[in-house]
Amino acid sequence: MWPYNIHIRSRTLFYLGLLALVIFFWHFILRSDDFRMIRANQLPYVDFKHLLIACVLAAEKGGLEVVKSASNFNISLKGKTREGVDDVLTDGDKRSNVIMVNSLLYTIPGIKVISEENLQNDDIIELLNVEKHLKSTEYSAIPDDIQLNLDDLVIWIDPLDATKEYSEGLTEFVTTMVCVARNGEPIIGVIHQPFESKTYWTSKFGIDKKLLNFGSIDHQTNQSLRIIISRSHSGNVKNWLQKNPRLPKNLTIIEAAGSGYKTLQLLKDNADIYLHQTYIKKWDICAPNVLLRYSSKGGVMTTLNGVEIDYGFQTDVLNRDGIFATNRPDLIHWRDIINNPMGH
Repeated sequence: MWPYNIHIRSRTLFYLGLLALVIFFWHFILRSDDFRMIRANQLPYVDFKHLLIACVLAAEKGGLEVVKSASNFNISLKGKTREGVDDVLTDGDKRSNVIMVNSLLYTIPGIKVISEENLQNDDIIELLNVEKHLKSTEYSAIPDDIQLNLDDLVIWIDPLDATKEYSEGLTEFVTTMVCVARNGEPIIGVIHQPFESKTYWTSKFGIDKKLLNFGSIDHQTNQSLRIIISRSHSGNVKNWLQKNPRLPKNLTIIEAAGSGYKTLQLLKDNADIYLHQTYIKKWDICAPNVLLRYSSKGGVMTTLNGVEIDYGFQTDVLNRDGIFATNRPDLIHWRDIINNPMGH
């Protein structure tokens, strides 16, 4: 009986050890965020919170490269805009683009990415430490159980918004931006101000707490209508507005750079309407569109004709129909007034 008893105990210990191994594997491996991402990409799905945090980290890493390169722009010319303005490229654009694109591609394998700069360096590979931030109170408003199909998603990246102003030392206008669209609908938007070290994000499933305090000012009926436009890509919009007989006499026109910066001025209630008349690329407006759409006030960004913009992977990267944006729903009626000066 003695050998038999030993055999029973050995077998019992074996099964107990196997059970412990299964429990360990389930708790520390299957439930880990790394495994969830691997498993998600195999399905292929991606965890929404993981995706959001990755976008925030990518925008901030790009911003670091923008700041590092500010002392040596190494400016080259890509061409000219339709308005005849030099379309410049700097080392900040290049370095930010590489780190933002690569970090997202390697952190979220299989994701589709569209970026302003068609530049990539496969020697620079950096995974984003998303797991470190998953339990942060900053993202507590985001549910933990949302899974998205990778095939439905595309990331739009602007590695350096307001490059012209960046090259001129006007760094207050500079932002890096990341946006995620699902089946053409923008659902995650990140705007990072690298020289102020400030980041703002919003999503369809949760909002950055910092944005909850924006735009809380009570407006007076006699307050001037403040329209913010581009300082270097405005086209004829300033003259167009000034000659519009349907606009108020106390109209204030603010000239600024970068769609990210201009959108933040709407959110901070430093401007009422953001107007753009000429062509604009979708990586310039995708993240701003999200921040306005899901802001606490429920803003809008559409074409001048009031059409929602499609950010799908197969769409034209160029929006040819202008931009009307506001963070105040009570001002949306100005879109028709601005677009139809004679009231037709």
